[in-house]
Amino acid sequence: MSVQDLKNKFEELKKKFLEKKFDEVIEECNLVLKKNKIDVFYNLLCLSYNNKNNIAKAIDVMESALEDSPNNIDFLNNLGMFYSNIYQYKKAEDYYKKGLKIDNDNLSLLNNLANLKKNLDQNEEAISIYEKILLKKPEELAIMYNLAGLHNSLGNFEKSKKLYLKMLELKPNFTEADRMISQMEKYNSRNKHFSSLRQKLSTMKLDDNSLLHLHFALGKAYGDQNNYSESFENYKKANDLSKKISNYNFEEDKKRFNSIKIKFKSLDNSKLNLKSRKFIFIIGMPRSGTSLTEQILSSHENVFGGGELPYIQKIYNDYFRFNQNLSENDLLNCRNDYLDYISNADNSEKFFTDKAPLNFFYIGFIIKFLPNSKFINIIRSPIDNCWSIYKNYFPTKISFGNDLKDLSNYYKSYKDLMCFWKNLFPNDIYDLKYEDLVNDTKNEVKKLLEFCSLDWDDKCLQHHKNKRVIKTISFNQARKPIYNTSLKSYNGYESYLTSLKDLN
Repeated sequence: MSVQDLKNKFEELKKKFLEKKFDEVIEECNLVLKKNKIDVFYNLLCLSYNNKNNIAKAIDVMESALEDSPNNIDFLNNLGMFYSNIYQYKKAEDYYKKGLKIDNDNLSLLNNLANLKKNLDQNEEAISIYEKILLKKPEELAIMYNLAGLHNSLGNFEKSKKLYLKMLELKPNFTEADRMISQMEKYNSRNKHFSSLRQKLSTMKLDDNSLLHLHFALGKAYGDQNNYSESFENYKKANDLSKKISNYNFEEDKKRFNSIKIKFKSLDNSKLNLKSRKFIFIIGMPRSGTSLTEQILSSHENVFGGGELPYIQKIYNDYFRFNQNLSENDLLNCRNDYLDYISNADNSEKFFTDKAPLNFFYIGFIIKFLPNSKFINIIRSPIDNCWSIYKNYFPTKISFGNDLKDLSNYYKSYKDLMCFWKNLFPNDIYDLKYEDLVNDTKNEVKKLLEFCSLDWDDKCLQHHKNKRVIKTISFNQARKPIYNTSLKSYNGYESYLTSLKDLN
């Protein structure tokens, strides 16, 4: 092929890539690369594999390409991102650093390295890198947003708010910053930010994604002023837009709930008979009080708070999803994978908390490879719980929360699955009622520690002094002393929540 033919072919394949015709792109890229080892075709090929969720193949392609072009920054950056996506953080860091040896000022590499450091809770390093980027590109919104989010997770709210305000100076229609500010404001009718939000709604032409962030912010602002009709109307508009974007269908989740039970029943009775450090999995519906519970437990001198981790779902997909029988070696690999993943955070012998709420899907599977695990199921008043989900934006996909009927159905399915697990493992699962925790904290914490086989520690009653990172949307609430004002938070909205009434 001539140089011009190759250019034309690349443009053709790039168009197919944008049209999501990944199989065609893969086939034709491979044909080109048999005769012409050209960097841009390698890049397109690996990105196509990545978009088909075949990260292993994407890595193979990039590593092969790197042999021919060892100083290609894009290849090194891609490999870093791919390894980061499968939680092999050490390899990811090595590739980012190799790239930075070639180009120390490459902003994409620096940003990815900073994000990696943030994921590893190496927060001072992450902050330093973000700030280095901003010295070079002081108007880089994505970097500001990442840095502000990190300050939030560390409890540095003044610093984060200052950054969000700066973003809005640079780009007034960046409504994600508005939504984040709304979580730190207590609004009244004279609030300047409230006026700004209303003005944007009436004067700015915004796309659906920008609009949904603005409506979430306005929902919070009107709610603070007890204007429940305007508040709900804005929350509904935000959620309707979210549902439109996600195209969520509860029937798919319904199949998932049913398949989990069927899958577990079909597995053999094998269980790894090997002692390891003790794990506490904090589960339940999102917004049920899982972050508060972890904050309390991680204040104990013998507990490390791992946070909301994605590893269990990955292990399930890797080993259990298509397996009918698991050998002892399979279970050992599951255990070792999990220990390897969490070693990025902590290598001690302390009790370790994993607070991914939706791990309730995997209780039976976890017990197979971590048999001495304990599970704390946080139960909050169903209407309170569902309303709290509905009125909050989740950066990760919890699409069932965008519709009240979907929420009701999902909650019922969660309850049913928990009954299934508790019948099988009654001694391993502890139901902690959020309302009891906030109304009778000392007694409930005492019972919680007893269940976990932990001695009493007074620091558990001072969880608000715990300086650990909180990366969930509860970054603000979980740092406060215990309060009960969130009980019946739906007061004033009852007439809009009829779809949830059968949950109580």
